[in-house]
Amino acid sequence: MTALAHADEGMICATIILGCLGNLRSAEIQPSGSESLAAEERYVALGQPCRAKQVLGGTVVRDRATGRQLLALANMNEVSGCELILIDLEHDRGELFRAPAGAGSWNVREVSGDRIVIGTFYDGTFLIFDLKTKRFVHHVRFAKEEYLWNTALGRDGRVYAGTYPGARLGALDLNTYEVEDCDAPAAPNLYLNYVSQTPDGRLLCTFSTASPMQKLYDPQTKQWSDPPESLKAVTMGAVFDGQFIAGGRVFADKELNVVAPTFPTPGEGWQVETALTTEDTLFLRLNHAIFQYRKSYTGLRKLCDIDLRGGRYLAATGEGDLLGIRGQDYFRVRPGATSLELKPIPTESGPRNLLFLKIDSRGRIWGGPPFGQTLSCLVPSSREFTNTRTICDAGGEVFDVAFLDDRVYAVTYSGGDIVAYDPDAPWDQWNGRNPRTIASVGGVGYIRPVGGVLIGPGGKLYSGWMAKYGVYGGAIAITDPTSGKTELIENPLAQQTVSGLATDGRLLYVGTDRAANGLPVKPDDSACFGVVDPVTKQVTNRYTFANAARVSGIAFDAKTGQVVLAVDGRLHRFAPSNPAAPLPDNDVPRLGSRTIIAPGIGTLYYGSGKEVVAWDLINGRVQSLATLPRAVENVAVDRNGTVFAACGPDVYQVKSTVDTMSDHSKRDLP
Repeated sequence: MTALAHADEGMICATIILGCLGNLRSAEIQPSGSESLAAEERYVALGQPCRAKQVLGGTVVRDRATGRQLLALANMNEVSGCELILIDLEHDRGELFRAPAGAGSWNVREVSGDRIVIGTFYDGTFLIFDLKTKRFVHHVRFAKEEYLWNTALGRDGRVYAGTYPGARLGALDLNTYEVEDCDAPAAPNLYLNYVSQTPDGRLLCTFSTASPMQKLYDPQTKQWSDPPESLKAVTMGAVFDGQFIAGGRVFADKELNVVAPTFPTPGEGWQVETALTTEDTLFLRLNHAIFQYRKSYTGLRKLCDIDLRGGRYLAATGEGDLLGIRGQDYFRVRPGATSLELKPIPTESGPRNLLFLKIDSRGRIWGGPPFGQTLSCLVPSSREFTNTRTICDAGGEVFDVAFLDDRVYAVTYSGGDIVAYDPDAPWDQWNGRNPRTIASVGGVGYIRPVGGVLIGPGGKLYSGWMAKYGVYGGAIAITDPTSGKTELIENPLAQQTVSGLATDGRLLYVGTDRAANGLPVKPDDSACFGVVDPVTKQVTNRYTFANAARVSGIAFDAKTGQVVLAVDGRLHRFAPSNPAAPLPDNDVPRLGSRTIIAPGIGTLYYGSGKEVVAWDLINGRVQSLATLPRAVENVAVDRNGTVFAACGPDVYQVKSTVDTMSDHSKRDLP
């Protein structure tokens, strides 16, 4: 993931902010002994400002001690690990249990023996939680898989889950806790997203995204087969009263033929709610209305008609209460309710890593977590920080922000939304006032803003995007911050992701990446760098780097008039005044951070391994400003004279300056 590299012309460099994640690997610079300050003299901790929840899976269980109903949620935390949150619905109280593995989960399933099974990411592990003792009692990883998506209970009593990146089916034995690999029959797909039990015990498995297809797996014979034609377009379904229901259709008998519903329906366009439906209770949706049906009913029971605005139903109680989550909140919709009562999830959010870092004109440090769709804001002088609630309806994460007229403009995955937020105005996201989604490019096929966002020519927002799942390509979005009117420059250099943007105030400097959503790195292609005129939408210069995967970290320096870019981490220079092919500079450390920051004074700042690097473009001098506890992931520069740094969830004030640091120019790094 690559954010922008941009700073306003004329900005006086002094303050540096960096973010780093522990899993980054890049070359390191070693301090030169007596010339450098001791580590404890070079920075001081300011705190861990980024706090947010990312709940993706949940169910309802009974408290074994009190008998009260609990909403069981799986919360993501890449720093401290996956969390199981049990909310006492009667008293609005929560208990938090940290898992022994995983960062988060898309699924929570109650199974026999007073247990919960959770399948995790990013380590593809099955977790087993004992509801009587309220502790995790076992965990087992499924091969080298990274994601376990939804789960289904097979007729053999095992819990099945599909995976990424192997698109494999795994089966957890609840007696031995052994996991069987049931194969990957749908290469070259990377995802087995959905596993659904059918009435006869076979499992419908849906694969994507390279060559989407469905397969049936029989737990008894352990054989794969092609589904009947009737299921070819079905992704997932639920079993009710011996029938398989998917979308708005009903399937019956071993051949799973389409049949007329044997139950009442609310009207044309109805859909089954797979997350809520069980063998004896059916839940149907028509637009926003939810209906319940059991065989003992004389007709449908209408429960509610509420637009969740990005929220999701996760479970239903026996009384028909609907339980779910929306961003940082949970809700309980009782039958007959006409509005959604959102309650903050009643456990403290742990520190999160920072996906990006930016400083506004007041010196406030903004960031956001990998997944959570929130913003954090730290005031360095007081060390006080705040975190917003969800800034838009779509789930996902904020990739980057830019600032204009005291407003924060954010670009987000997964809805492709561009959001305006005024920190000084009252919060009213629910009514679309503040923050407010001013534009969206998700509907036209672009969902992940890996190229970040900047303020560019004409005072407009320029953002770089990756195409939707299953498609190679990218685009530059040009958005009027007042009207929200957005134009696209699609695949400006190649049918590749736009992975980096910078501007000199007139032209755009653009980098591309062969990576894509849900697809392998694009084969037989090469990453590009080029110059685009935003007025004519034409490419004025284009350069291809043979076999390169990514061009990133693009920055324009106003003092020298040069553009710096990284080709697979190796830094290059480009002179717009003499537009020859960018030349590599092998005497400077490789780029390890997402960004290179150019305050316009002839010196660039970036991360390489654990080092904060200052590179003087005029004399070529390279200096290490600080060695952080982990690899540097982001850098940012403000207008004052203070240097900040962030590593993982921690933000530091860096006390060293360029003049006091050791010179590491001419250090040859791999």
